[in-house]
Amino acid sequence: MAEITKNNRELAEFLGIMLGDGNLNKSSNCITIVGSLEELDYYNHIVIPLIESLFEVKPKLRFRNDRNAVYIDFNSKQVMNYLSKEIGLVRGNKKFAHVPEIVKNRLENVPHFLRGLFDTDGCLKFSKQASERNYYPRIQFCFSDAPFVHEVKDLLEKVGFNLGMWKDSRFSGLIFYQISGKDNLERWMKIIGSNNSVQKTKYKVWKRYGFYTPKSSLKSRIEALNLNKAL
Repeated sequence: MAEITKNNRELAEFLGIMLGDGNLNKSSNCITIVGSLEELDYYNHIVIPLIESLFEVKPKLRFRNDRNAVYIDFNSKQVMNYLSKEIGLVRGNKKFAHVPEIVKNRLENVPHFLRGLFDTDGCLKFSKQASERNYYPRIQFCFSDAPFVHEVKDLLEKVGFNLGMWKDSRFSGLIFYQISGKDNLERWMKIIGSNNSVQKTKYKVWKRYGFYTPKSSLKSRIEALNLNKAL
């Protein structure tokens, strides 16, 4: 494994990905990330090269069509020890997870961490408000209640975002964060950004046409934008 500095921005983004959709196996040295099948481009062209660059390993890409999911996994005792013992990621259930100190204590790492978290565990939505079309942007996160959730709120506020927060009893007390409005979305894309084609094409469609069609597919958005698949 290559030597990794603690202010490595690629590492910060990877940690956001891990705390979004990743898992450190509790009883083996298997490290796994799970995403939607529609996000295959993101996992193929962003996540796998990121892992290869950071840790000098070759992750495997697997598919579960019955679950509409894509899996990335690799086994490495060295990487597992680094992530769990040096960085402080929790093995197994992430109920007691925390934002790593190398993110909390280094402001320059925060945007990269939030990008990884947004690309795996966040969502860009558009509501109608008083219009006939879905034009009003909302960046949304949904978490199980854990210490990590409140630390994410601190990070968002640290980089200057005001957010709404509520707990929904209908969904086992899940906590929702929401950053609303055009100015906030533009600021997010400037400061945090996204490496996920699913999120980026939603933004680009809204930017070009002034509204977004809910439940549109990635393919339809790429066609509407006349883009190549790789963004």
